[in-house]
Amino acid sequence: MPTGKCGVNGCGRDAARKVSYLDAKVLEEHGLLLHPVDAAPPRRPGHVYLCEEHYKLWRKLTKRERLLRDLSRKVE
Repeated sequence: MPTGKCGVNGCGRDAARKVSYLDAKVLEEHGLLLHPVDAAPPRRPGHVYLCEEHYKLWRKLTKRERLLRDLSRKVE
């Protein structure tokens, strides 16, 4: 289990998951400000800790993209 706090601005809950910043950018498109950890742009964008609530929102927003990514991996 990840250690740290949620990387969404204004949320102080404990982190439940760690997600790549590039994957979590969809949350920024929906108005949430993210604070990446271990970032060294441009080569390593880092990752974001998400609490259970924001992780569920991220899963809901990226369901289609994740499904397509998984299907494309199975074809190869």
